[in-house]
Amino acid sequence: MTAAVKGGIPLQRPVTVLVFAIVLALVVLPLLVLLRTSLLPAGQLPLESTDVTFANFVTLFTSKNSLTILSNTIIYAGSSTVLALVVATVLAYLTERTDMPGRFLLRTVMFTWMTIPALIVGFGWILLANPGSGVLNLWARQLFGIEGALFQIYTFPALVITTTIALVPTSFIMISGVLRNMDPQLELAGSVHGARRSTVLRSITMPLLLPGLLSSAIYMLMAVIQTFDLPLVIGMTAKVPVVSTRIYLLTAPDVGVPRYGAAGAFGVVLLALASILVWAYLRLTRVQERFRVVSGKAFRPKRVQLGAWKYPVAAAVWGYCLIMALPLLMMIWASLFPTYRPPSLETLSEASLDVYRTILENNAILRALWNTALMVVATATLTVLLCFFTGWLSVYRNDGVGRVIDALSFIPMTVPPIVMVLGILLIYLKTPLYGTVWIMVVAHVTIFLAFGTRTMATTLMQLNRELANAAMISGASWLTSLRTIVLPLIAPQAINLWLWSFAHAARDLTVPLMLMTLANTVVASTLLNLWQFPNLPGTAALAVMFSGVLLLLIVPAQIYISRRYDQD
Repeated sequence: MTAAVKGGIPLQRPVTVLVFAIVLALVVLPLLVLLRTSLLPAGQLPLESTDVTFANFVTLFTSKNSLTILSNTIIYAGSSTVLALVVATVLAYLTERTDMPGRFLLRTVMFTWMTIPALIVGFGWILLANPGSGVLNLWARQLFGIEGALFQIYTFPALVITTTIALVPTSFIMISGVLRNMDPQLELAGSVHGARRSTVLRSITMPLLLPGLLSSAIYMLMAVIQTFDLPLVIGMTAKVPVVSTRIYLLTAPDVGVPRYGAAGAFGVVLLALASILVWAYLRLTRVQERFRVVSGKAFRPKRVQLGAWKYPVAAAVWGYCLIMALPLLMMIWASLFPTYRPPSLETLSEASLDVYRTILENNAILRALWNTALMVVATATLTVLLCFFTGWLSVYRNDGVGRVIDALSFIPMTVPPIVMVLGILLIYLKTPLYGTVWIMVVAHVTIFLAFGTRTMATTLMQLNRELANAAMISGASWLTSLRTIVLPLIAPQAINLWLWSFAHAARDLTVPLMLMTLANTVVASTLLNLWQFPNLPGTAALAVMFSGVLLLLIVPAQIYISRRYDQD
């Protein structure tokens, strides 16, 4: 043990202090600044005054406009979540518990679709259902002689439906995992005793599935409350303001000066709402332990025979998948013409790749591509590095320091990204870091800290501590034992976390838009700028290229790592 002490403690202490300081600065400082900002008088910055006022909260809770925004947010999030869970549960049940054809391909499609940025999907839906020139409305007029617009994208129901479709893949992944790991012995017992299939589903399957559904519902509800992309590109024009877009407009108004105090008050309220949901989520995941029916024995669920309904059901499912893919197909079509042309066989002969060449010759877009590459690689690498150490310290430090680091690293889960980014903006607004790509890296690493630490900690819990101790007893330093023994053992999960961070940083719009300047534009903010310019063909071409790169990088890599991990 002497060698372990000599080799491990001198290095471990400064690393622990450094990690603790970094986590404290990343997580606590933005929230303190946010709280201070919410108490600021109008027109002041948090570090320029000591004045305190509750006027921002009074205005928020007494203004009819503010109450409308809060109610819009709750209704929007609740209805989107419920609809997404219904669709996802049906798809997951058909995939995991029936003999529907194409089950593996459906899982692949759902997993792949999670890579496509929601901003690009929103643009595609606008091209499809715009009341003036939307493709669906044009076809309705040509085929059925319908006057006016049959489809209206700029409405509250349309915002809910598009968000629902965007949520279904994530909900599907969560619910299918619950169904796949649920031992069907109780369902089989019900069938043996003569219960009908519908009775078994209603009386046994659904009660066992309910805790998982509720925890998934709360997780998705948090995600929708925090979402920014679709409410910005669809909800703003539809005059459906929600809290996330309101915070953005208060910090980046078209006219006038930013109202950071009012934005801070909205951020504190959103933080409180998210904290309640996180508390409920954690309670439900603990309750869910009592509903586990997976034993140590191997089992294979008996699939429901759909009989004559097998192929009609499969056709309906793939019809839904086609609807889900329509926005991306629409963007591909729009990218093939120098000016927008509605889809038709007559114009297909005029398609070309000229717009792509023009995009790749644009210096501003090339700079955005470089900034994006730098941002996502740095974010993914620093996230894995930091989360490895926070995970290690939270698992293997059996003292107050380990518990504090674990608690601090969990805080970003309770903080909506736009609220955290607002705090980061206020901290670095007057520093050299503002206006660079690195402030976006700081924001993304902070937001990903909770998920990354939980991922690393869960993996490290499965390792026997004696492996690293044996290396230190043999004279290796603490860092050497981590590098040569621990890291190779957790490599698959670390690579998965890197890919997850890479993809989420690339597709995120909240951080780039809140922290955008002329010098640090990335692909997400450039897409929005091109759309608003407007340059529809350029937007479509850049969106297709960006989506294609993400799909080619992320999906094969995750499939490869997953298969290699399973073989090991």
